[in-house]
Amino acid sequence: MAQWHKNEEEWVNGDWHTLNAGEMEQEFESNMKVVNQVFRYFRERDQYKEIFEVAQDLKTKIDKFKPYVPLAVALRKDGMADRHWSEITKNVGFEVAPKEEFALKDIIEMGLTDHIDICEEVGERASKEYNIEKSLRKMKAEWE
Repeated sequence: MAQWHKNEEEWVNGDWHTLNAGEMEQEFESNMKVVNQVFRYFRERDQYKEIFEVAQDLKTKIDKFKPYVPLAVALRKDGMADRHWSEITKNVGFEVAPKEEFALKDIIEMGLTDHIDICEEVGERASKEYNIEKSLRKMKAEWE
């Protein structure tokens, strides 16, 4: 439980530019799986009511965090450039751009979870463009 709180704090308030969304997603999925197993196990055992309550509290916190994971993954894709942030801004109707001292909490406070489809679409396109550009640079270097 302490590790979850430490991770959540780091993910939400840490520097956006260094957030590794892939690792965050893996760690989140692992935590969610474990807490769900613990929750189910202790739910039916009255003699462990206190443990169940702790598991229930942690499960509630993890469930609350769940919508932020795909959002962070989409917006931290390799290749996200100013043009992609501008496209998101245009589509959602308000300024969205990672500035200095930017964190996941800023993304959450902006309400981008309501626009996850747009974010995932733009993030996926940014990633594909990045991979194409990377392949082109590699081919050019090989030709030279």
